[in-house]
Amino acid sequence: MALDPAQLPDDVATLKAMLGIERAARAVTEARALDLDAEIANLKLTIAKLQRDKFGSSSERGAKLDQLELQLGELVEQAAQTKAAAEIAAPPLAAAPPPATAPKDKPARRPLPSHLPRER
Repeated sequence: MALDPAQLPDDVATLKAMLGIERAARAVTEARALDLDAEIANLKLTIAKLQRDKFGSSSERGAKLDQLELQLGELVEQAAQTKAAAEIAAPPLAAAPPPATAPKDKPARRPLPSHLPRER
């Protein structure tokens, strides 16, 4: 929601108060996003460990793995919704630098050749 410069108050104290409120709201949103990102990374690590795990009954391990993957999916969706809502609510200022994008992770393996049969 962009503010019209003509509708802003002329009082410096009021403008400073408005700026303080906006900064506090942005800090809360960024902290929430960082918390979600940390929890997502933790779940990805736990899932990777469980996938490599060779011990224990496979049915117990599979149930926990499925549960963690569902939780990870929900957190990723929640993080995306939070980021989208923050972008819609407060578009970046023209003077602000563009957000840094994280480099995409390379796949662990190359895809299988297309001539190999596939079963699903």
